[in-house]
Amino acid sequence: MQKIKNSSKSDDLALNGMMFPDSGDVEVAKEPKEYLEGFTDFSHYMASDDALFIFRRFGSLSARNILYLQAELQLLEQQLQELDELDNNVLRQLGEGNEKALVDSAARSWESFKDQADRVERQKTKMDLIVRLRTLMKEYG
Repeated sequence: MQKIKNSSKSDDLALNGMMFPDSGDVEVAKEPKEYLEGFTDFSHYMASDDALFIFRRFGSLSARNILYLQAELQLLEQQLQELDELDNNVLRQLGEGNEKALVDSAARSWESFKDQADRVERQKTKMDLIVRLRTLMKEYG
């Protein structure tokens, strides 16, 4: 180990070409770490410099995936609108009925809608669509 004097008040130690400031500096050079060969070491190598941090965009595949997502979202949207129309038809019926009150309640309250989704087939179908839409919207997002 050889001591190298620099112009500052502190001394730096050189060991195998690596500088180790003995001034208490937080940016002390570290021994290069060995990583598992393959994706692990290559990912660390790529992350070591912004110029190396380059990835393929898969532009055509991304566009195709978005188009499929849009098509699926559009289909689910149409199905949800059809179920809403069925509910709306129930609400337009003359008179007062239990089904009318339930549909109205489900249309205005999440809790009621969620409760009915466990018992009423049309509301269950609607809930399933909404859950699927949420998932796709996150993916599309």
